[in-house]
Amino acid sequence: MQLVEVNGMQFEVLPWSQRAAKLIADPLRNYLLPASFWQRVLRHSRSPLIAESFRRPGGWQSMRIVYANEPPVDLFDRMAVRSNPISMASRNRRKLIVSKLSEIVKSRAGESQLSIIGVGAGPGLHVQEAICQSGIEPARVKAYLIDRDSDAFEYGRQCARDRGIENCVSFVQGDAREIRRVLPHVEPQIVKVVGLLEYLTDDQALDLLRALREVMVPGAQILTHGIVDRYNTAPFVARTFGLKHVYRTGSQVRQMLETLGFHSIEMSQEPLKIYPILIARK
Repeated sequence: MQLVEVNGMQFEVLPWSQRAAKLIADPLRNYLLPASFWQRVLRHSRSPLIAESFRRPGGWQSMRIVYANEPPVDLFDRMAVRSNPISMASRNRRKLIVSKLSEIVKSRAGESQLSIIGVGAGPGLHVQEAICQSGIEPARVKAYLIDRDSDAFEYGRQCARDRGIENCVSFVQGDAREIRRVLPHVEPQIVKVVGLLEYLTDDQALDLLRALREVMVPGAQILTHGIVDRYNTAPFVARTFGLKHVYRTGSQVRQMLETLGFHSIEMSQEPLKIYPILIARK
């Protein structure tokens, strides 16, 4: 694993030797060998990530395994967890999102009560870590973590208990496009949309962002991101696991936000440049 330090944080980068190997392997993975071959081979792996990717590609359990980054159990597990640019960039994204989110929380520490909404939150680890990292008194924060599926909530609640912040975290099952109905009295100062836009069409994404903007207080901030297939991994994961993303550059996400009336948009990149991170104000 090759690391680079940026602003005191260590991020993963792809070594040149691995980039060169991808030039040879990518045609085989993406086009020449049939998907049935890879599916048959990979089902023999003991990799928890590969097994979960067959069961529920892109789900919260897959992300939990990627974040844990435990020692590989076999060659294919090493390739999936340690050498896969998407896995590496996801860990980078987590570090950068938590850092940015905690900075936003700190900047609003003077407010008597802070409301945060996390959308497509799963167990809500980004928000939980940001609250702890910010140093804000938990009693002054109320985080609402929304997801259409509730299967990650108990794990999320246990993580919150372990961190001692269970009283400021609420898990809500529902569609955030109907946020006014789901959380009728909440007007957040901070909104986080991570790991969701890449599964939505442009119209769906605009509907979601528009609904969230309507409930945000003036001056509230939203944190979200795009996704770019910079290392040509999309064909393999789509044909092997059925995992398909809607790819958008940072500029395309910026244009969406500007169309809806967001302003003061800041954009940054994790070092692999797969996930552009954007912060905007209402």
